[in-house]
Amino acid sequence: MKKLLLIAPMAIVALMFSNCGSDSTDTPGGGGGAVGPGSLGGIDVSAEVEMKHAVLEDFTGVRCGYCPQGHAIAADLSNTHGEKFMVIAVNAGGYARPVEGWADFTTSYGDALIAQSAVAGYPAGTVNRIQYGQGQKGGLAMSRGSWSAASTEVMKQESPVNLGAKATYDADTRELTVTVATLYTADGDGANKINVALLQSGMVAKQSGGGDTYVHNHVLRDLVTGQWGEEIPAENTTEGSKFSATYTYTVPENFNGADIPPGGGVANIDDMELVVFVSEGNTNIYTGIKVAID
Repeated sequence: MKKLLLIAPMAIVALMFSNCGSDSTDTPGGGGGAVGPGSLGGIDVSAEVEMKHAVLEDFTGVRCGYCPQGHAIAADLSNTHGEKFMVIAVNAGGYARPVEGWADFTTSYGDALIAQSAVAGYPAGTVNRIQYGQGQKGGLAMSRGSWSAASTEVMKQESPVNLGAKATYDADTRELTVTVATLYTADGDGANKINVALLQSGMVAKQSGGGDTYVHNHVLRDLVTGQWGEEIPAENTTEGSKFSATYTYTVPENFNGADIPPGGGVANIDDMELVVFVSEGNTNIYTGIKVAID
């Protein structure tokens, strides 16, 4: 196995995000078994071909009367498929924009995700950011009735990359450290990117169509790796190659204000989890995993 040099830390791309460097190893031609601890940041990643996991980006808003129906469909799919299915609830668009008396769960990323997906009505969602059927406006976004079939189709496909990750939190410094490891069982296409989404569940706030004490789950709080992720070096996206990267993020005390409403509530680490996924460019998510925070 050829060991590559440690990649130097990257510049800070946001006030609360920094890439603390990555380490990678490259093995031509693949192999069997699992990568042992220490090979990829101490994370085990299978070298066997795995099927894709489904990543649903659910575009929603607190003033969207039909959105609870989408939330229920997403919850049913999550219960059915377990670790193979993950939900990222993206509060964005007109139904989510800050209005007096309503919670503000918006982020700086929602508008770009909506534009890329060509969202035309709510609730809408993308499954692995792929085109399935006609889509709304012929784009990536689908109505809630298509999410199940699209997810099933995705999970029948082989993923070219396997993922592993671990996350730890230091309560004294509020620093979240996330290490992600990839192992390619086939060649990736184009620019491949690691994406780390920070989610929070259990926020109680008014929801149109759901009442005054509605529980909001899997809400996107931040994208630790930025709007479109961090690119994996091209030489580490070929069959048999491995890569790992560590990211640090300072968890704020709240998102958009501590009180719900008018803000988005306190950042309670006990109610947070991560979804890590690898995409081809800004679309075509190969696969994703859920990561608990230790």
